Amino acid sequence: MEWAAWRPLYLEIVRDFRYSLEADRESAILLERRVDPSKIPSFRTIADIIGERVSICGGADSLEVELGNLSVRGTVVSAGSATERLMVQGIIPDVVVTDLDGDVGRQIEANTKGSLVFVHAHGDNIDAIVENVPRFKGPIVPTVQCQPFGHVYNFGGFTDGDRAYFIAKHFGASVIALKGWDTSKVGRKDAVDPVVKKKKLSWAERLMSEF
Repeated sequence: MEWAAWRPLYLEIVRDFRYSLEADRESAILLERRVDPSKIPSFRTIADIIGERVSICGGADSLEVELGNLSVRGTVVSAGSATERLMVQGIIPDVVVTDLDGDVGRQIEANTKGSLVFVHAHGDNIDAIVENVPRFKGPIVPTVQCQPFGHVYNFGGFTDGDRAYFIAKHFGASVIALKGWDTSKVGRKDAVDPVVKKKKLSWAERLMSEF
C-alpha cells in the first residue's frame, strides 16, 4: 500500500485510539537506527520467500486445531504471539510479523533458525525496540505505521495479523489462508486489555475487507 492511501486511515486510527503522532515517529527513528541495513533482504528476495500461497497464523484459540493442513498451504506467516504456539507444535514460521509483543525470545529463536522477521515500530513499544531489536541476528525488515523514511517501510495494516496480510499482498501472494483468525473475540494472549484488543480486531477486519 502506498503512503498516500494509508495516511488517511492511519490518521483515523490515531484519532480513534488517541495515539501520539510524535511517539510513533520517535519509535520509527529508533528502529531505523537499530537495524543494520545489510540484514534487510531485497524486494526480490522477500517476494521469493512470501511466494504465491500464504497461510497467516493468528492468535485465536482455534489456531492449534486449524494447523492440520498447514503443510500444503505454502509459506507460513506468524502474526506476533502465534509464533511461540507454532514453535511448540514444531513449526518454524517462514515469516514472523511482530511489534515485539508476546514471547520475544521465541521470535528471536525463529529468526536465528531462518525466519524473516518484520519488526514494527509504534509509540507504545519504544522500550521493546531498544531492548530487543539488536538481538535479532537474522534477516529483518523494519516497518512503521507513520510515514516511511530511510530504510523503514510501511506496507499498510495496523495489528500484527492484518499487517501480515498487507505484507503478503504487497509482495505478490495471490492465495492467502487465515489460520487462528477470529475478529469476534479476544484470544488467549496475556496482559492485554480485552476492550482495546477487540477494538483493534475490528479495525483489522475493516482494513482487510476494504483492501
